[in-house]
Amino acid sequence: MTILGTAFGMAFYLLHAASGESGYAQNGDLEDAEPDDYSFSCYSQLEVNGSQHSLTCALDDPDVNSTNLEFEICGALLEVNCLNLNKLQDMYFIRTKKFLLIGDSDICVKLGQKSITCKTMNIVKIVKPEAPFDLRVVYREGANDFLVTFNTSHLQKLYVKDLVHDVAYRQEKNENDWMNMNLSSTKLELLQRKLQPGAMYEVKVRSIPDGTYFEGYWSAWSPSYHFRTPETNDTELSLLYGPISLIIRRLWNNCVRNQKK
Repeated sequence: MTILGTAFGMAFYLLHAASGESGYAQNGDLEDAEPDDYSFSCYSQLEVNGSQHSLTCALDDPDVNSTNLEFEICGALLEVNCLNLNKLQDMYFIRTKKFLLIGDSDICVKLGQKSITCKTMNIVKIVKPEAPFDLRVVYREGANDFLVTFNTSHLQKLYVKDLVHDVAYRQEKNENDWMNMNLSSTKLELLQRKLQPGAMYEVKVRSIPDGTYFEGYWSAWSPSYHFRTPETNDTELSLLYGPISLIIRRLWNNCVRNQKK
């Protein structure tokens, strides 16, 4: 019996060891497993469809399995305590008239009834404006400059009317050599003398709330506009430098006469 008991004991030990080696998780393995990172980011857009506002959220790590996850916003809402966001591929989105636009809201990632992670946000502090459009560049020969103009839907809005625009331009051959100018209007003058003659340029623009009340993030870039600067005109150069050289000669002659005296 002793020999038989020893044999059974050895067999049980071998089966137990084999199960561990073949990948069956032990209790300690489950407890030590790293949890997914459910950190997320959100932005709002106001008056995107009449008086409706939108909220868009997404997980910061796109590889996290979001199949059963939900997003919920609670607080600073009209008539309701909470609203659920709709899932659109890798994003969560809601369009509603119920944002109070005053006070903080709690936005949570939920799995079933359990809140996994939450953030406190103010809808008016996470605004991402709509991208500018209708970007154009017109050469004004008489003024020797290029007039850059564009449009924005925020000119017709009740909220988020005051924006800062970032106009970026570059010579096309200089891929990463962008020049940036910030302005509050929708017009910009680029002096011809500051651009290379006979060169192709690309220009684009984006917008951000000016921070007076509404704050947030840069909009998407507008579609780019491409334009070419005129070639240098030798006749114009001679007309320009002719009078200058005449003035220099006169100054030189006067200096010579004064020295003789």
